[in-house]
Amino acid sequence: MKRLTVLSVVLLSLFSVTAGLHASEKSGFTWKDQPEKKVADLYFNGNPVLQYVYPYDDSSKQSFHDTYKVFHHVYGPGSREVITKGPGGKYTHHRGLYVGWNKTKFAGKELDFWHCKNGAHLRHEKMLEMKGGPQEGTMTSEIRWEDGEGKPVIIETRKVTVTPIEVGNSKFPAWQIDWQTQLESKRGEIVLDGDRQHAGFQFRAAQDVAESNNATYVRPEGFPQQPAPVQVSDKTDPDSHINLGWFAMSYDIDGKRYNVEYLEDPGVPKPSRYSERPYGRFGAFFATKFDESKPLEMKYRVIVSEGKTPSQSEVQKHYDEFVSSLKKQD
Repeated sequence: MKRLTVLSVVLLSLFSVTAGLHASEKSGFTWKDQPEKKVADLYFNGNPVLQYVYPYDDSSKQSFHDTYKVFHHVYGPGSREVITKGPGGKYTHHRGLYVGWNKTKFAGKELDFWHCKNGAHLRHEKMLEMKGGPQEGTMTSEIRWEDGEGKPVIIETRKVTVTPIEVGNSKFPAWQIDWQTQLESKRGEIVLDGDRQHAGFQFRAAQDVAESNNATYVRPEGFPQQPAPVQVSDKTDPDSHINLGWFAMSYDIDGKRYNVEYLEDPGVPKPSRYSERPYGRFGAFFATKFDESKPLEMKYRVIVSEGKTPSQSEVQKHYDEFVSSLKKQD
């Protein structure tokens, strides 16, 4: 995977202007935090890349419903269009890039941090870091997973870093999104459980995709090669479609083709159960437990591009590079 040089960043800025995009006077990544709106936007050469969405309002049932989960929207490369879903639409609790478990067990209790039932919610506590620059934009936040009384069950430290990369399937740079989540227990031993449809780290495409059910998939060699989603039930076939390492989803919005490559750290607990849906939700889930003595660490890389669907070999190459980068960090 080729990171863009400073010269490439400048050239991409010029390209964006000729493509009709609104390039900024300042090249590279910049953040705009809007505390009054509880959103923080990341821009590359003046074009939107990510939006961190962090309002929390429990003053009414509706406002709680709309704000019970912290998530990231993603903008399409080469456009100013949000290609992920927020509140509402098919399965309202699916929102952009997000993480949660529908069965979070501790001290004889169980909470649902996926559907956020019975007052369970994820609430932004504070921003720990927000940096831009010519090569990457990064942010780190602290998120409290709280019960209905507002008491913390888990403290999440979420770090998200975006790098533009060149990909063979698109004329635009792709967004390489490195997602690192640390979950720290505040209630002794915590058991994370559930199923592949309602837990883990997942991506949900914009509601437009659900209207047409047009999502298709690419998988590693040795797994089903059909473009249509592989839909597995944990109740009837729990050990099917597991431990892929990576898969990719493609979908259309307003005549444009977007691709999302989902690359998983091979060190996550096993089995890792993969989920695909035609309406544009996909990701992986594992069951595990942790306590206050050792936080749970999760690392993923998501690559978002515009253009033709990447080949199996292209995504495999990105996955191999991701795994290699993790080894260098150890």
